[in-house]
Amino acid sequence: MRARFSIPTLLCTLLICASFAGCIGDEEESGKDSAIDFVVYYETTSGVIEEVMQNDQQVSETGVEVKFDFSYTKSSAGEMVTFYYIPGDGSSMIENNAAENGEITYTYLTHGLFSAAIGAIDDQENEYFENITIRIDKRITWSQTNTASPDSMNIETTPDCDCGAPEQIKIDSTVANPENGQFSPFQGQTVTVTWRLLNSTDAVATESAPEQIGDGQDANWMYNQYFIEPGTWKLEVDVTAEGDRDEQVSVDHTVTIAYVADESIPNPMTAPEAEE
Repeated sequence: MRARFSIPTLLCTLLICASFAGCIGDEEESGKDSAIDFVVYYETTSGVIEEVMQNDQQVSETGVEVKFDFSYTKSSAGEMVTFYYIPGDGSSMIENNAAENGEITYTYLTHGLFSAAIGAIDDQENEYFENITIRIDKRITWSQTNTASPDSMNIETTPDCDCGAPEQIKIDSTVANPENGQFSPFQGQTVTVTWRLLNSTDAVATESAPEQIGDGQDANWMYNQYFIEPGTWKLEVDVTAEGDRDEQVSVDHTVTIAYVADESIPNPMTAPEAEE
């Protein structure tokens, strides 16, 4: 993309805004010509954080990396001095010395619909920036094995930005009743399972119909919850076994916290067409 309009030098203002997630999302460009020919390439404006939880312990977490290539940004008034990125998640502005590094990379580790900004400054204090929106969803893989009373899974829906709540919570859950085996002193029991989603005030948002799972079988529950308010939601699984004893089950949840797809369109570098 190439700049057509200029922005007065607002670096101090932007530095202040960097401490407030999403505070520059509605900035408008002025109508003056800019000395900076702003050309920035980026292939990613959205992604999904992947977190793995086992028996209430975090096993791994993979963030979403975004990369911006400012190498083709020039100024007719002088030399480029600074390239910068404001993530919009409350983190400080990232600045690069333009003479040393034309790329900026940032990794998001929290979900939200972030109002970010990319910008450049030359040695005559000319400045240009553009606002972009970055969408970061989060997928949590949660599991618990050999339990007769599964723990609640906490789902934190509060975004890490000054933006709206997620659009939905997507649930894909499986409860397995492992076969006891021929050498087990106990005969396998059928269990009755009910899934329940509680909202941020611990009120029941939805509840599944009871599902019977025989020894060596499993059952799956898929559900999409809309109208999400910020806070801590809970996914619960009630397990009741036939007879007088408990039956051990395994629980596997895959929960995705998803936002409206309002991210900016990527601007990937394209190879020039070959001349005929």
